[in-house]
Amino acid sequence: MMSENGHLALIVGGGLAGMEAALKIGQAGYNVALIERQPRLGGVVGQLYSSFPHWNNPQDLLNYKQQQIEKCSNIQVFTNSTVKNATESNGLYMVEIDTPAGSGLQHVKADAVVLATGFDLFDSRVYGEYGYGIYPNVMNSLEFESILKQWGSGQYLQAPPQAVAFFKCVGSRDRSKGLPYCSKICCMYTAKQAGLVKDMFPDSKAYVFYMDYRAAGKDYEEFTRSVIETKHVRYVRGRPSKVLPENGRLVVRAEDTLMGVPIEVEVDLVVLAAAIVPKPETKQLAQMFGAKTDEYGFLESELHNPGKAAAKVF
Repeated sequence: MMSENGHLALIVGGGLAGMEAALKIGQAGYNVALIERQPRLGGVVGQLYSSFPHWNNPQDLLNYKQQQIEKCSNIQVFTNSTVKNATESNGLYMVEIDTPAGSGLQHVKADAVVLATGFDLFDSRVYGEYGYGIYPNVMNSLEFESILKQWGSGQYLQAPPQAVAFFKCVGSRDRSKGLPYCSKICCMYTAKQAGLVKDMFPDSKAYVFYMDYRAAGKDYEEFTRSVIETKHVRYVRGRPSKVLPENGRLVVRAEDTLMGVPIEVEVDLVVLAAAIVPKPETKQLAQMFGAKTDEYGFLESELHNPGKAAAKVF
């Protein structure tokens, strides 16, 4: 794998962002080494069922990007692989890639590096009152995506739910137990998930407990309003105070702050929209490559030495 100019970019992270970066650079005529620790590319997007605001199948997009990558001879993909070590010398990064057993270490000389490491979800066990990790039918949003995939394929491990409750801002915008920042995506994927429940099971109830909702992208407001008005998902303004098991179901206690009254609903599933947090390896990779992180550990776009970095961006 060697283009005419010989330059190489290292992409760390094979989710959709990393795949797109690899394609843009590879199709521009440069060599690319794309590193992914999982057995396949796709990251979080590969775990999703449907998308917003147009209800598309994320797998179709991933399959298309995968085909483009396979067609681009400048891109070499390393799955089941991680960056073991990196040093910078004369504007070049000497990188050791730990590949699957039997392949040994691969050594790459990179002119530029893109860190696309993705995110994890906040550990919702901090909110003991919600029963995450205690009650099997309390789960986070990514875990619920796998349930949606099963339902979408007609696989029902149990009877269809009579009611599902969604809690937003679990760990986000909460200085007492979580983190002060807004995770930016939870409002929209929660609307998507609640809408899918109503599509799959029209007779089921879907409740979304929220402080407010933020729909700041193109068609996002219309998408959320359609979930509320057309699919009849009930939005309840107020943070739930407790989840309790009762007769094989879950009782959600909360206050409707718009009405000023306490409410109590019985549901079969509780889905927690947990805050997004940096992956544990992000800090280590940032130190290796001289990238800045913010106070929460997310990567910043500005590098420690922007002048030198800019000279090596191609």
